[in-house]
Amino acid sequence: MAKNYNVNNYFENRPDIVRIFDDLEKFLDFCRFNLLPYNEADLYNNRSAAWRDYEYHKRPRRDYDRKEWKPRGNNNYRSRTQ
Repeated sequence: MAKNYNVNNYFENRPDIVRIFDDLEKFLDFCRFNLLPYNEADLYNNRSAAWRDYEYHKRPRRDYDRKEWKPRGNNNYRSRTQ
């Protein structure tokens, strides 16, 4: 006789499996939007170019200051023409 497993309870107890499926979906979307070949075996494989591109894409970006541009040193036009 087959055991009746509650699927929701299983996934609540195993967040690592839920993370794997979420990463697969995100990787599939990235490959689809960037026209890269999708292979499930490339998940977490650093030798794969598609996975490396995905990891590079999701890295945190550094904020840069949006200050006014100021010429530095002798880089302005007037100093070059004289």
